[in-house]
Amino acid sequence: MNRKLIIQHLKNLYLKVSIHPLTLLYFVFAWLGGYLKWYLSTLGIVCLHEICHLLMAYYFHFQIQKIEILPFGAYLYLEDFYYRSIWKEMCVVLAGPISHLFIYFAIQIISFGIYQQFLMTMNMFVFAFNLLPIYPLDGGRFMSLLLQSIMDLKKALLTTLKISIFVYCLLLLFYLQTNTLIIIGYLLYQLICYYRFIYIYLRNYYGRIPSFLDDRPPIIHQRLIYRRGYHNYYLIEEKLKDEKEMVGILLKSIKK
Repeated sequence: MNRKLIIQHLKNLYLKVSIHPLTLLYFVFAWLGGYLKWYLSTLGIVCLHEICHLLMAYYFHFQIQKIEILPFGAYLYLEDFYYRSIWKEMCVVLAGPISHLFIYFAIQIISFGIYQQFLMTMNMFVFAFNLLPIYPLDGGRFMSLLLQSIMDLKKALLTTLKISIFVYCLLLLFYLQTNTLIIIGYLLYQLICYYRFIYIYLRNYYGRIPSFLDDRPPIIHQRLIYRRGYHNYYLIEEKLKDEKEMVGILLKSIKK
């Protein structure tokens, strides 16, 4: 990749970065409270985590919508996530947790003493927290993709929602503190958005099925289910129907 192309990529990426207003408020509180260094260090760990998601998304040519800097980290929005190959999406999700291994070695090299202990603790906390099976954390996204690879698409999404709500309630019960209210509130907001997203996504996905061009292996169903990653066929009244012929029926089944 030549220098001009790299500069253009960085410019395009810069234009897609947005800072949430609460993040600026956190900066002010951290500065006034005398813990700006510690806050920025934690934010830096989470941002490095998100950068690894970004690099993997770039590698697989995902469409970057925006990157939002939140008070407790960053969030990468991809326009075509859940519309690409499941294994590529899994790679993008796993890039974040794997980044903490490299962050661990970097902390060992560039820091020492109490500051090093703090960074180690935060690195482990961010790693463990993101693995919780709550959407949209990495654990929740990976769980969703794993379920989509083995069961009906609609059932996988709703199962992800149910597990996410259950684990969220446990988190709320055992970890509700004043300094975690924003994170807990953000996760609740995301779960509500995810519930709304499921039905919008299914309508968009089923509507786009005929335009998908890939080498998916065939799979035959005797009932109305849809498996991502496969070219779905349906055996109805001893007749084999292609998924393209079933779009209307699949769309009608979304709210059932």
